Amino acid sequence: MPITLITGPANAGKARVVLEVLREQRARGEQPLLVVPTHADAEHYGRELAAAGLVPGVRVERFDGLMAEIVRRAGLTERALGGVARERIIATLAGRSTRGLTRALGALVAELQVQRVPAERLRAALRAWAVADPSQMARATQLGTLYEEYERVVGGLGRADSEQRATRALDALRRNPASWRAVPVALYGFDDFTPLQLDAVETLGVLVGARVTVSLAFERGREAFAGRAGTFQTLLPLAAEHRELEARAEYYAAGSRAALHYLERHLFEPTRPPGAPPQGMAGDAVRLLEGGGERAELELVAEEIAGLLERGVPAGEIAVAHRTPGAIAELLEEIFTAHGIPYALQRRIRFADTALGSALLGALAVACEADAELEQLLVWLRASGSSAALDAADQLEARARAAGVSTAAGARALWEAARWPAEPLEPLGQLCEAAAAVRAQGTGAALIACAEQELERLARAAPQPLSIREAQALAAGRTTLRELRELAQVDPGSLGVGLAADGAALLGTLRGLEVLVAAGGSAVGAAPAPTPGGAVAVLDPLALRARRVRALFLCGLQEGVFPAPARADALLGEEERRRLVEVSGLLALAGDARGVDALAAERYLLYAAVSRPQELLVLSWHIADDDGQAQSRSLFVDDICDLFACDLQGVRRRRALGELGEGRMGGSVQPGPRGVDTGLAQPSSSLGAGGIAPLRDEHVLAELRERRLWSASALEAWAGCPVRWFVERQLRARDLEPQPEPLARGGLAHAALRDTLEGLRRETGSARLRPAVLQRARELLGAALAEREREYPLSVAPERVPAVRRRLQADLERYLEHATAQESPLEPTYLELSFGFPEEADGLPALDLGEGTQVRGRIDRVDLDRGGGSAVVYDYKGAHAPDASKWPRERSFQVPLYMRAVESLPGVHAVGGFYQPLAGRDLRARGGLELEAALQLDCVRGDAREQSELRALVEETLAAARAAAAEARGGELQARPQTCGFGGSGCMYPTICRCER
Repeated sequence: MPITLITGPANAGKARVVLEVLREQRARGEQPLLVVPTHADAEHYGRELAAAGLVPGVRVERFDGLMAEIVRRAGLTERALGGVARERIIATLAGRSTRGLTRALGALVAELQVQRVPAERLRAALRAWAVADPSQMARATQLGTLYEEYERVVGGLGRADSEQRATRALDALRRNPASWRAVPVALYGFDDFTPLQLDAVETLGVLVGARVTVSLAFERGREAFAGRAGTFQTLLPLAAEHRELEARAEYYAAGSRAALHYLERHLFEPTRPPGAPPQGMAGDAVRLLEGGGERAELELVAEEIAGLLERGVPAGEIAVAHRTPGAIAELLEEIFTAHGIPYALQRRIRFADTALGSALLGALAVACEADAELEQLLVWLRASGSSAALDAADQLEARARAAGVSTAAGARALWEAARWPAEPLEPLGQLCEAAAAVRAQGTGAALIACAEQELERLARAAPQPLSIREAQALAAGRTTLRELRELAQVDPGSLGVGLAADGAALLGTLRGLEVLVAAGGSAVGAAPAPTPGGAVAVLDPLALRARRVRALFLCGLQEGVFPAPARADALLGEEERRRLVEVSGLLALAGDARGVDALAAERYLLYAAVSRPQELLVLSWHIADDDGQAQSRSLFVDDICDLFACDLQGVRRRRALGELGEGRMGGSVQPGPRGVDTGLAQPSSSLGAGGIAPLRDEHVLAELRERRLWSASALEAWAGCPVRWFVERQLRARDLEPQPEPLARGGLAHAALRDTLEGLRRETGSARLRPAVLQRARELLGAALAEREREYPLSVAPERVPAVRRRLQADLERYLEHATAQESPLEPTYLELSFGFPEEADGLPALDLGEGTQVRGRIDRVDLDRGGGSAVVYDYKGAHAPDASKWPRERSFQVPLYMRAVESLPGVHAVGGFYQPLAGRDLRARGGLELEAALQLDCVRGDAREQSELRALVEETLAAARAAAAEARGGELQARPQTCGFGGSGCMYPTICRCER
């Protein structure tokens, strides 16, 4: 039975002819197989066959499905060697090779298997090469040994890889043609075939005698098809019948027919005399889009597609083609989702980048690697699903980061020290035991089995149902672990190589695992789901060759992208292969015998893509990357523009780099006018003011309205920036970072000074610093620092602690010397005097500011005169000490509030208040002191003021504190970036405020 070869250009109606062939075969009672390139093609033609009444009766498969059917009918019983197991074997045999080298070796092995080259024949050829070129001796020896060892190991496993199974099945069919039972095969949508596929076509059609119909996009003499001439010349001698179809203009929609048909017939063809003008008019059938950057380009594409959808074009009849769609996948998903465009694309992602994958890898890293990181333990713990595990992870992270612990081992030690429940860590313990067994016994089967169990447990703990992405990751993880377990169960001693996967090998394999995932979404970013009108297909031009669409957007037309540059073989270059064939006669290593030129192949891809749309072809590119670096447009754009008499480039739609288009901020999306530069849009004014609005949640507002008791520092925080107060004081998000060194230093300094002065009082009866007790004060200070440092660790970096401690001690000793020289007449009477803490018996009542606001706090030091009636309060600070005139403006509430609070002591009048710096060049206290008090204190000029003036400053500051409390009760949340950070350093939470200043 003959091979029928059907050729013709893209618009020749080959699908119609193949459908007629299938109909005739069904009429004879045959059960034909229709073979198409992709899964999407299989689904599409399955629907077309159903509409034609040919289902059931015609099976639609990809080429893998055809090969599986050949293997089944040939009766092969050898178990298949999976791709992961194959890569593991090659990586083991190759030693310390990179993943790229391992894959290149795998491709060479597959090439040799398809050509049925035995190991001894390859070794002989490589020896001849090494003799002719001694510099290649080492490489020739390594390649020959690796291939020989690969065949031996795979045979020892009792398995066959995919190429071995395919070639053995084809050979079995040749020996027993009747086993195929004359099932007709039709191949549609292919423009090229691999050597294995050509072998299958020849075996079925010539040697087995099945009816084989091959549809090939090819037209004699056309420059666009030069990249497929080798395939045609290989098939032509095998065909008993060759049907050449003519181009059909009716393939295109009436309004676009003239332009698109002209484009298909003349692309790359030197049909015009030199100097003759182009003849075609593009009309509205061909458009150009130029983006200032990649984002701008895809936004233009999205707006055009949104316009088509609004005009009623179904999404399923629109396609976006890109030479490497995975490179734009994330950006396209973001932009299409924002524009409400349903889309569908397939992309490869790392197993490690999925939730299940990262969790499993985290657990395995902790079990197998001594230097596993804290994050790896946490990501596994948080994926365990139970609320107890989530709470434990949060607590562990907070404690570990505060302590500066960055390793998983250190975090587990913290867990044990805290005596937290062991249950959340039990699955991890099982993995650790299995990993230890691998190290002790040298077999990885138990570890892999334990990893399989953990993957299933994580999948059960994940939100159900699993997203498509996670479900595909689960399937890939299952397959990989099963293949590795089966490989590890083989006795490695009998094969002479270490195939058993240890922890490092298992982690390396899973970290390099890629998952082919289907991605898609709609206006709300939902997972891909059946929708009326389908979804916009995002794919590469090769995947589009068997489909028609109404509108095609061919994107990323950049020099170096499309056309793609030729790629050199990672192991054997073209010249090396040629030399090897010359000296050895091994034609199997000649490479592509059909002589496909890389540029010719890229030209055919362009032809195949631009011939697919029936109504609209849109070409797009960008002139710079998103950092502003210039990018060159593909010359393919010029090849198309040169065909038309109209000025396509002059009417191209453009968008500058960084320009905001309509719909970018959530508004409606309309396609912009063609040929109009809209210029750079101004950023939204709301961004500059911060994206924060007053609080509206009734529960939060009720809590704020009922709040009466405030700390002085909380009021200062609100006055400085309400957003910072809301994040730190209301949300009370636990800080996951170690305490900043300045805060740790301040806490230790306060505690040590209090202990020093209390020690002096116990020993001498007075806490006053005088020259006679300075040496003893230094000794007490040193003891206090040593004692209190356990409560206030100065740094999580051990190497920094000695220096930070010495600096703090030196600063405090310097302060003691400074205070001793002042010879104050006041007696430090109260140290850390509390007010507003009813649970503390010796404390003072809360300070009532009026308007329902009360304040509590702790006063670092209160000094009294001999009579006990006049008081001066001190608040220790790092280095910044504002004088009284700055209290209201700088929102320095603490000292004025403390002055008012201390007056609840019987008979006490606050005559002054100071901020006392403990570091810096100037250690003089700054604040205010009543002149009428007649106290001989060493004040900075201007700090001594009239009583009325100082009282007015205190009242003004207290009024600002009351206003801050009132704002908080009303939920008047607003960003104040100028006063948010310390010293005017800017916004502390820019990702929350969305504030640019």
